[in-house]
Amino acid sequence: MSPAALSSMTRSMASELVRREERRVGSRTVAYEIVAQTVGISSSWLRKFVSERSEVKEPRITLFQNIRVAYDNLCERVEQENRNDELRLRLLRDETNAATESVHAQVSLENKAFLKTGEK
Repeated sequence: MSPAALSSMTRSMASELVRREERRVGSRTVAYEIVAQTVGISSSWLRKFVSERSEVKEPRITLFQNIRVAYDNLCERVEQENRNDELRLRLLRDETNAATESVHAQVSLENKAFLKTGEK
């Protein structure tokens, strides 16, 4: 991978980390602080890097690795949250289906009883 491609990919990962953190904490400034602390850089450098300012040097390989680890952790959390949501929704659907089947069975019995009494 070329240095430019690696830098671009790193910038994209850092941007996503900031965006997700901003959504979590409600403040872009605080998000920059948290992400910068997580990956071991200053928030001002991160802000410049994410905005593609030319005054910022290309990240060193250790910074790329730190951003990548943070991004991988984010992906793992999102995937785990999705699995948890799927399980919770599946259980709710199963409960709803069981309740619906019970109601249908009760209605069916009541209809049969009504038909029998109406036949007399």
